[in-house]
Amino acid sequence: MYDRITISDLLKIKNPCIIDIREPHEVRSGKIPTAINIPIGTLLDNCDKYLNMNERYYIYCETSLRSERACEFLKDLGYNVCLIEDGYKGWLSYNNIH
Repeated sequence: MYDRITISDLLKIKNPCIIDIREPHEVRSGKIPTAINIPIGTLLDNCDKYLNMNERYYIYCETSLRSERACEFLKDLGYNVCLIEDGYKGWLSYNNIH
């Protein structure tokens, strides 16, 4: 099983490597500021091109449905991944509250 992290805990990490796996048309409406956009299909088809086994990655999509699949797949391959709970919608909600 992969790790999970809340938005508030994510904000406590210095320079996390965040990957937004949504499609480019989804990202146009906004993203977590430091996130890199790599659509899920591109990432899963080319893991070794984008990821390093020695780095930890924080992954999200819109609501966590796709990122759960991605984290499970990547964890099974040996990558150090962590799901950002509630995805981009969680990020928006957190920022509206704080």
